[in-house]
Amino acid sequence: MARLVRPLMQWPKLRQQCCHRAPLNYFFSSFLRRTPIATEETTSLSFSATSAPSSHGNVHNRLRALKPRNAPPLNSHEDDSATDSDSDDKKSRNQKKREARRAVRWGMQIAAFSTAQIKRILSVASLDEDVLDAIMLVKRLGPDVKEGKRRQFNYIGKLLREVEPELMEGLIQATKVGDHATLQALAAANMQNIQDDNNQQSKESEDEKEKEEEEEEEELQEYVNIATRWYDGLINKDISITNEVYSVQSVDFDRQELRKLVREVLSVQERQAIADGNEGEQGQVDSKIVHAKKSLTRFLLTLAKGMSVHTI
Repeated sequence: MARLVRPLMQWPKLRQQCCHRAPLNYFFSSFLRRTPIATEETTSLSFSATSAPSSHGNVHNRLRALKPRNAPPLNSHEDDSATDSDSDDKKSRNQKKREARRAVRWGMQIAAFSTAQIKRILSVASLDEDVLDAIMLVKRLGPDVKEGKRRQFNYIGKLLREVEPELMEGLIQATKVGDHATLQALAAANMQNIQDDNNQQSKESEDEKEKEEEEEEEELQEYVNIATRWYDGLINKDISITNEVYSVQSVDFDRQELRKLVREVLSVQERQAIADGNEGEQGQVDSKIVHAKKSLTRFLLTLAKGMSVHTI
């Protein structure tokens, strides 16, 4: 009995405490709402005095109170760049998916045509025999081979993915309605495009070949200039050039053969000076001097090329 009476006796006190606490809570909450800047004391006071309706709202108010006034925005320029890059990658992936689905749809539409129509479409589109074999295979599959058809059409889509979309769409549509004039026009236009591409490739190949020849000529001229400078130095007995030639270590060459060729040129030049007034002997000497100079020049040119290769 005493246990039941004691709480009833304490009930007015509890009610009085609640009544006195409510105005206090209202006072503090209204005061904090009018305060422009949340300091550490007021923040702690608001947490102890005010009552939050939920834990989510309490966390939200706490974040707003503790956030600095001059804090930078969460999305920086770097984040924007990364977002743009991700968006471009996603757009590229989506574009590839759309192209893949479109190519699979082409394969399904082409497979519904007759063999003659299929061959004509593939011929105008300049497609290989592999595409024809793949389409003929899927046509032979029965209606119950659903998974096999799906894989085969995906394979056909890969083969058709590089075809020009406007050309393929035009061929399929013209074949559906039996528009032979459009088919002929598309075939002629495609042949013209192929011819233009071949001409362009041929021109580019010729330009590249001419460029290579010019580079080879320039490179050969450099070798000729080096060989000519060596030739003049050896024949004129220039000590610096003679030492330069015989001190070459990057190329293994016969120095005795080089000395022999130099002596032959010098000897023939002496004979040419002696036979200057004799016309009969002059012809023989001229022939020998040409041969001797050519042999020495060829040797020096080979040496210059060998030096360039080893230097590279």
